[in-house]
Amino acid sequence: MRSNYIHYGSPLFRLLSDNQIEEIHLATLQILEKTGVKFDHKEAIEILDGIGADVSNPKRIKIPSYLVEKALAIAPKTITLYSRDGEPAIILNGINGCHFGPIPDPRKIIDPYTSQVRTTYVEDIADFSRLIDALPHMEWSYTASANTTLPTFPGLDISDRVTALQYTRNCSKPLISEVTNVPALKEIIELCSVIAGSEENLRKKPFFSGSCEPVTPLVQGEDAMGKTLLCGEKGLPIVIYSMPMAGSTTPATWPGILALANAEVLSQMVVVQHKYPGTPVIYGGIPNIMEMKTTIFPYGAPELSLLVAALTEICHFYKLPMFGTAGCSDAYNIGAQMGAEVTYQILMTALSGADLVHDVSIMYHGTVGSMEQTVFCDEIIDMTNTCMGGIEINDDTLPLGLIDRVGPQGVYISEKHTLKHFRKFWAPTIFDRSASRNENSKNCEDLLKDKTIRLMETHKPKPLSEVVSKELNKMEKNWLSRIGLDKYPERPR
Repeated sequence: MRSNYIHYGSPLFRLLSDNQIEEIHLATLQILEKTGVKFDHKEAIEILDGIGADVSNPKRIKIPSYLVEKALAIAPKTITLYSRDGEPAIILNGINGCHFGPIPDPRKIIDPYTSQVRTTYVEDIADFSRLIDALPHMEWSYTASANTTLPTFPGLDISDRVTALQYTRNCSKPLISEVTNVPALKEIIELCSVIAGSEENLRKKPFFSGSCEPVTPLVQGEDAMGKTLLCGEKGLPIVIYSMPMAGSTTPATWPGILALANAEVLSQMVVVQHKYPGTPVIYGGIPNIMEMKTTIFPYGAPELSLLVAALTEICHFYKLPMFGTAGCSDAYNIGAQMGAEVTYQILMTALSGADLVHDVSIMYHGTVGSMEQTVFCDEIIDMTNTCMGGIEINDDTLPLGLIDRVGPQGVYISEKHTLKHFRKFWAPTIFDRSASRNENSKNCEDLLKDKTIRLMETHKPKPLSEVVSKELNKMEKNWLSRIGLDKYPERPR
């Protein structure tokens, strides 16, 4: 029996001490109490007024710290997301590690056959969703809300509904959606309720979550707040995240951007937890720099991963699940830049432990998506898991008897101990480790393309029932008729 023996099951990683996190927390409370937040949502202002906030100036509503602490105490510390079939899929509690998710509906996509960037069609969303269903380390998806092949009208863009439909037809993994407005969110909840069997079933076993984005600095828009309150009413999880840019919408310093991002999430939490206590809130944030040379939001910036890791530590200080970001690149094509940026991000995120990690597959400052990049990231996540598994020391893994028996100049390849353990060695599927090469040898890019196309063309997701499919077809027909279509625009052949 060992005495005072400490075992590390994974690498240790910290950016902020507990004292530093507490300092940012206290700074956040000061921002909320003294500076205030602008709310553009009438009901939210009424809620805040009723619980003791100072709403005398709607452009600077001031929230006492005790309301923030109460909201944090009420918020669930564990959230379970389910599969489309009602099976537990992901448990979010700050200690179960990272769960990565791509975006299957970017505005533009790198065609996996031609390697050319082109507009994303509805057929591409279905293909991308099947690919996600096939990849073991892609555990959920985050869908966007803009498809340029579908007509839009004032107040009406059915892209978010169409993506949710294509995804749930072709993938059984959890879905979180960026939705254009409250009416769209209501219809997607209706869609998911049909799949779940009822709205109550969806509440009990949610495979869908909404998301909303405050506007930095310190603005809670009408639709953002409305979506959060709707999810609270329905008992569904809601992701609250912002995209602050250091040097543009926040101070150009890391503590400044972290405190503002924190204030934006917590101010929404105060409203929803007091209106609907126990609403499952997933804390989020994509804090980054504004690149002064180009004024872009650089998805491949090392500062993005640094700041998300720091925000993850703040989030876990509150014992809330974190919505992070990794697997992105500013590169325009598959190559060295893409590989370096996504690998750095995935390792940083794995070390810091963000619960839900979104934007896997995003390229070129968030404007292009890639199926091949998604497959590449799946491989990098698998590789990173080797590091995160740590090194277990016991009598079997430190076999002193075997070492003594084999002795100097011995060979271990024929030992039963080797047979038992070598299968744990990590084996790549898209990296070239060939011992010899000839004119037919394939490099990483070729192997990546082959694997992507093979999975996309051969994977068969579990189908929905005939009854559910008929109901979804009716919804789809109704949505298309609203924008004057009887079918989707066809993808170029």
